[in-house]
Amino acid sequence: MIFIPLPGGFGMNVAVKATKHAAPGPYLGFALQPVRLCFHLLTCPAGAKVSLEYLDDVAVHYADGSVLLEQTKSALKQNPISDWSDELWKCFANWTEGIAAGKIAPECSSFQLYVTPAKQGDWAQALSNAKTASDLDALFATINAKRTKSKKPKACDAYIDSFLNAPPAVRNAIALNFTLASSETDPIDSLRNQIKATVDPRLVDDVCHAAVGRAKEQIDRLIRAGQPPQIDGDAFKAAFRAFVRTINIPGLLTSLTSPPPKDQVEAVLSTRPVFIRQLEIIGTSEDERVRAVSDFLRASADKSVWAEQGLVYADGLNEWDNSLIGRHSFISAETSDLHADKDGAFRGRMTYRRCAQLEAPLEGRAVPMHFVHGSYNALADIMRLGWHPDYQSLLQDKK
Repeated sequence: MIFIPLPGGFGMNVAVKATKHAAPGPYLGFALQPVRLCFHLLTCPAGAKVSLEYLDDVAVHYADGSVLLEQTKSALKQNPISDWSDELWKCFANWTEGIAAGKIAPECSSFQLYVTPAKQGDWAQALSNAKTASDLDALFATINAKRTKSKKPKACDAYIDSFLNAPPAVRNAIALNFTLASSETDPIDSLRNQIKATVDPRLVDDVCHAAVGRAKEQIDRLIRAGQPPQIDGDAFKAAFRAFVRTINIPGLLTSLTSPPPKDQVEAVLSTRPVFIRQLEIIGTSEDERVRAVSDFLRASADKSVWAEQGLVYADGLNEWDNSLIGRHSFISAETSDLHADKDGAFRGRMTYRRCAQLEAPLEGRAVPMHFVHGSYNALADIMRLGWHPDYQSLLQDKK
């Protein structure tokens, strides 16, 4: 996962249940909802907060108390806004039920249906265009007339009934404040437009991925903590601007990766790769091995991203590895001299921990601490260096 560093969550300690109307479809490796969450976080006005699967798929909570409720639909396989679409009418039924249950205040709510790729639907567009109660009465009469003429019941009938049979005040409050947003082929384009003027063009998609990933990560963290899944838009934008500034510093290679999820780390640990067996030989703690896996995976991802974007080159990475090996040799020798009375495992731990804390530039640019540590573990994994003085024979014995 790719990320930007953002502050923690906020809110009261309450239980949260996910809504039932989630949308499929991956964009830059994410479902549609987190992409829209990120878009609203970057574009919402001052004082607003944005939630995910709380009041709706995505919702913008404005400082004046008003709310934009957005349902998102991926149209990769079918048209969710065709006249008789289950998905179209389920949106209106959800909003109707939300008002009836007291979860939605119609007097301060607006409603949006976001569909991508762009699709067309006559009734959906007519609802979006309606300006008066008379416009709606004429449209509802047309819909009911076509339903009467239809010989076969339709799967969406229950949803249509839920909406059209609602009290007129409720029905009209939804329809007159409804907007259909169905013009984008790719929802990432909206994010690209927000970001492309601020970073190197080669990094635009990576920064988009970073922003969406961190927004989702922050929401997931709030849900796990039992807090409302709302993110402060001002704080998100401030952290994003700070992140962009680090990308644009010439002497700094900024990481676009976050610590991998716990299950991925545990999966790697369970296979006991060579660099983990090296750490076992010297008796490192479980926490140290967990960090080693996390930094190993992050460093590998950083190398791939930086190389793909042309930010670093193969020769530079080779020189980097050689410089790390050279510094390891000096540290290992010094440790042996200073602690000749200690066993190999002790000296190995001392060497490992000193190497893990090194600051070493790559092609003259500073790199994150996890990159140095992860790179050392990558070298240990291919046996170009070791921590225990007798690591080669000991690993052979373990085999």
